[in-house]
Amino acid sequence: MKEHALRIALPKLFLWSEPGRFQEYPEALSRAQEGRSYTRVEVERELFDIAPTITFKGGALRGRRTDGIINAQGLERSGERYRINGIDLLRKAKTGIIATSVGLELGRLYREAPNGDEWPRALARQILLREPRTRLLVGLLLQGAELEVGLVGATPTGGVAVVGVQGNRTAIVQRESAEFNELLSLHAELALGPCWRADLTSLGLGQVHFEGVQGNAPSTNDLPTAIKKALAVLFHVGVFDGDAGRWTMDPERLAEVLGTEVANSFGVGAAPRSAKRTDDDAFARALAETMDNDGFVIVSRLAQRFGELLAVPGPERALVLDSFVRGAMYHERFRILERHSGQPRMGRGLFGESESRRVRIEFHKGTSPGGSTPAAPPAVGHGRENSGGEQ
Repeated sequence: MKEHALRIALPKLFLWSEPGRFQEYPEALSRAQEGRSYTRVEVERELFDIAPTITFKGGALRGRRTDGIINAQGLERSGERYRINGIDLLRKAKTGIIATSVGLELGRLYREAPNGDEWPRALARQILLREPRTRLLVGLLLQGAELEVGLVGATPTGGVAVVGVQGNRTAIVQRESAEFNELLSLHAELALGPCWRADLTSLGLGQVHFEGVQGNAPSTNDLPTAIKKALAVLFHVGVFDGDAGRWTMDPERLAEVLGTEVANSFGVGAAPRSAKRTDDDAFARALAETMDNDGFVIVSRLAQRFGELLAVPGPERALVLDSFVRGAMYHERFRILERHSGQPRMGRGLFGESESRRVRIEFHKGTSPGGSTPAAPPAVGHGRENSGGEQ
């Protein structure tokens, strides 16, 4: 280790209680008051709604399920080192624990629309900007590696491994995952990221060196379990490509879903487009990405992806898809070959028809300049062309 290395301790990664319950942090922050300082007990009781159930150090009453609270916090000084506790939704101040501006915004998004699309993307952005071990995995994928993990619905399951460009496979194991810590050491600056680096720049310190809270290497106990919690958010917002347990990540897709700040933080900002994306281009891509092996698409998923590509606000995406389809049908470029009612959980069907939740369609791009549908009826009310702005 170099003399002027920046020593950073990483506590064990816990995150929330279960992979599919990633609303725990946003829900807790939705109760936070701007400007108020909380004690650790108040954070547990008032924000995370955890009742006292056990006696902790010094005889203080503490609640079960409190381990993950530390990962909601950010940077603090720890003797001769600095400690990155988590994703910086809460921070320790002289007066106590306060909610950060990002934490308050995440809480507001959840409070106003708990079933909406905005808070999961905001949480995913914060994880990728601030959580070093998740940043390491995603950074390697953006360099061409592949992620091995099973998926049930949108929930990661089973073992976790990274397969490098040269085919070398690194499994992340439940205990003493020395190979993962070697990757963390080799790619320490990538794992740290520019946000934490900017917070530490004034210290004038150099090369980052990650350690455990008790010294030596960071704890990897139960790391696959925790990593799958972070991955669950990323699968939910749709930044992975692949199937059959092998996944990749495209920089352009990452920028479209989570914004250029996230992509740029990995040094892989989406390349400039030579031409603007048309509605037809966006629809064709959304169709290809949501179609199953039998050629069917779930309409609500198609509307979601089409809207993301055109930067359409979430509540408007279903109507925008309907409008586009009407225009394409008018110009005889869109045909419904087969339709099924599917299940109510699939959401809204095409044109609001319950018997059209799952459809098989035939689509051809327009032949006008730019590939968009010409003349009336207008396809999309958000502009005939769109550059796919950030989310």
